[in-house]
Amino acid sequence: MDLNMPVTIRSEIAPTLKLAVPIMLGMLGYGLMFVIDVTMAGHLGETALAASALAANLNYIPYVFGIGVVGAVAVYQSQDNGAGVEESSPAILRHGMTLALGYSLVAAALTHFSAQFLTHLGSSPEVVATAHDFYVIMAWAMVPGLLFHALRGHRDSQHQPWISLVWLSVGLLANIFLNWLWMYGNWGFPRLGLAGAGWATLVSRFIMLIGLWFTPGRGAVNWVEGLQKKVFARLLKTGWPAGLHSLSEVGIFAVVPIFAGWISPTAQAAHQVAISTASAAFMLPLGLGIAAGIRIGEAYGAKDVQRMRAVGWGALMMGCIIMSIYGLAMILMRPLLLQTYGVAGTETATLASTLLIFAAVWAPFDGVQVVAAYLLRSVNCAAWASWSVFIVYWIITLPLALLLAFPVGLGAAGIWIALAAGLILVALAMTWKFRRATTRPDF
Repeated sequence: MDLNMPVTIRSEIAPTLKLAVPIMLGMLGYGLMFVIDVTMAGHLGETALAASALAANLNYIPYVFGIGVVGAVAVYQSQDNGAGVEESSPAILRHGMTLALGYSLVAAALTHFSAQFLTHLGSSPEVVATAHDFYVIMAWAMVPGLLFHALRGHRDSQHQPWISLVWLSVGLLANIFLNWLWMYGNWGFPRLGLAGAGWATLVSRFIMLIGLWFTPGRGAVNWVEGLQKKVFARLLKTGWPAGLHSLSEVGIFAVVPIFAGWISPTAQAAHQVAISTASAAFMLPLGLGIAAGIRIGEAYGAKDVQRMRAVGWGALMMGCIIMSIYGLAMILMRPLLLQTYGVAGTETATLASTLLIFAAVWAPFDGVQVVAAYLLRSVNCAAWASWSVFIVYWIITLPLALLLAFPVGLGAAGIWIALAAGLILVALAMTWKFRRATTRPDF
C-alpha cells in the first residue's frame, strides 16, 4: 500500500474486500450448514422441520455467546499487529484456544442437561420427541465448533483467510454427504432422521478443526510457556461483552420460534423456513464485519484515526448494499425457495412467503448493524454495543412481539414486525456510536 496516497473511503474499500471476500464466503458456507440441515429436514416432514427449529435455535444461544467470546482473539491480534507487537501472537492463540475449550465443554454439558426441559416450551409432544437427540448432539458439536472459530480468528487476523475458507468448504461438503448417509439411511446406514444431521455436524466440525490446525502457517503456540491471568483478562475484556451482545441478538431470534410454536406447528415451520433463509444472508455482512474489524483493529493499534473512519464507513456502506440486494433476491425467488424447502403448496408456504417480505425489509439494516458491531469491538466499545442491543431487543422488541402476535392478533406476522423494528433501531444506534467513537478515539 502506498503510504503517500490519501486515505479515503474509496481507497479503503478494495483492501477491505480483499480480506473480506474469503471470510464472507467462509461464513456463508458455515451458515449454509444450518440451512442445509433445515432443508433436508423439510423432506422428512413438517414435524422434523418444526423440531429442527426448536432444537437448532435453542442450541445456538450458548454457541453464539461462545463465538462472541472467542472473537476477542482476532480483535487483540489485529490491534497488536497494528501496533507492531508481533511477539504476542503465540500467547493470544494459546489463551484463545484454552478459553474456547473451557467454555465449550461447560456450555455443552449444561445444554445436554437442559434437554429434559424441552417438554415445557409449549411445542407438541411429537416435535419435542423428534428434537431431543438432535439437540443433545448439537450441544457437543459446540466443542470443535468454538475451537475452530478461535483458530479461524487468529488465522484471519494474520491475513490467511483463504486457508479458513478451504476448511470451511471441506466441512460443508462433508456435512451434506454425511446428512445424506445418516438422515436418510443411504448406503446401508441406519435411518437416523434429524439426529443424523446432528452427527453430521459434529463430525464435520472436527474435520474443519483438525484440518485448519495442521495446515502450515499457523505459527507457534508455545504451550510450555503456560497460561497467564492477564492475557485471559485482556481477551475477556472484549470477549465477555461481545458474547453478551451476540447472545442478546441471536437469543431473541432463538426465542421467537417458541412464540411461533404457541400459535401453531404451521407458524413454527413457516418461521423456520423464513429465518433460516434470512440467517444465511446474515453470514455475508458478518464476514465483512470480521474483516473490517481486523482492519479497524490494525488502524486502532497504529492510532490512525483517518484510516479507522475510512475503513469503517466503507464497510457500513458495503454491508447495507449487499443485504439490500439479498433482500430483493429473497422476494423474487420465493417460489423457488419454498419448493427447495419441500413446503410448496402448503399453508406453511403461504405464511413463509409473507414472512420473507419482512426479512427483505429489515435486510439492509441487518447488514449495517452486524458490521457496526465488529467495528465497535475493534475500538474497545464492545460493552456499549452489548448494553444497547440488550435494551433494544429484550426491553423493547420482545414485549412488542408478544403484544402484536397475541393481543393484537397478528400472529407470526406481528412477531416479524417487532423484529424488523428492533433491527432498524439497533442499526441506527450503533452507527451513531461508531461515528462518535472515531471522532473522539480512546487510545
